Amino acid sequence: MSLTTPFPEPDSPELERFAIYSRTEIVALLRQLRDKQVLVTLYYDQSAGFTVSNVLDVNEGFEELILDRTSDANVQRAIYASKQLIVVAFLDNVKLQFSVGTAEAVDYQDRPSFRVRLPQQLLRMQRRNSYRRQPPAMRPATCLVPSPREPGQYESVRVLDLSVGGIALFVHPIQFDLPAEHNLENCYLDLPDVGQITVALRVRYVDAQTGADGVRRCGCEFVNLSESAARMLQRYLNKLDAAARSHPAAPDAAAA
Repeated sequence: MSLTTPFPEPDSPELERFAIYSRTEIVALLRQLRDKQVLVTLYYDQSAGFTVSNVLDVNEGFEELILDRTSDANVQRAIYASKQLIVVAFLDNVKLQFSVGTAEAVDYQDRPSFRVRLPQQLLRMQRRNSYRRQPPAMRPATCLVPSPREPGQYESVRVLDLSVGGIALFVHPIQFDLPAEHNLENCYLDLPDVGQITVALRVRYVDAQTGADGVRRCGCEFVNLSESAARMLQRYLNKLDAAARSHPAAPDAAAA
C-alpha cells in the first residue's frame, strides 16, 4: 500500500482492517479536516482525473459534506458527471480515504461549492511506529476478555503478538463474534514474569479466513492505556527483545 502518496488505495480485503464505520468517528475526522483546513485530493472520472479541494462544512443533520469547488469549468463538469468520487487527505500524517456519490453544485456562504452525502465508510491508514513481538510458545501471554454471550464470564485467549499500540489474539468466531470498532472493557492481559494489567481493547479487524482449527486472528488496539499498564507492557517487550538478542536463532520481531 502507498500510505505516503495521495493516490487512492485500490479495493482490497486487506483494507478492511483500516475501515471505520462509526458515524461519530467519521464525522469527527471530517470536521478535523475542516477545522485544520487540510487540503484534500479529489479523484473523479474513475480516478482518471483529480483536483485539490478542502472541506468547508460537515452537516451531520442533513447528511452532507460541503467541499470547495474548483474554478476550472471542465473539471467541474467531469466531477458532476462522475458516479463516484474518491477523496484522499493526510491528517497528522495519517492517510484518510473515502468514497462518495454524485456531487451537486451549491453556494456556501457566498462561495461556489458542491455537496455530497457523508461517506458510510472511511479508511484511516497509518504505518505503525512500533514493532510486534511474539511471546514464546513455551510461555505464552494470554488475555481474559469478557464473553459476548455470557455476561460476567471471561474467556482466556492466546496473544499472537503485541506492541505498545495493541495486540493480536487467536479467537474462535463462534465464541468471539465481534464487529470492527467494538470496545472490550476490563480485559486482563497476563504477561509472564511481569504480571497482569487491565486494558481496554478496540477491535480493529477479524480475519475472514479461519485456521485449520477454526480460529481467527483478531487485531485490537489499546484504548486509553494507563501509564502504569504502559510501563509494565514496555517492560515485557524489553524482556522479549533481550531474549531474542540472547538467542539469535529466534524469529526476529515483525515490523507492524
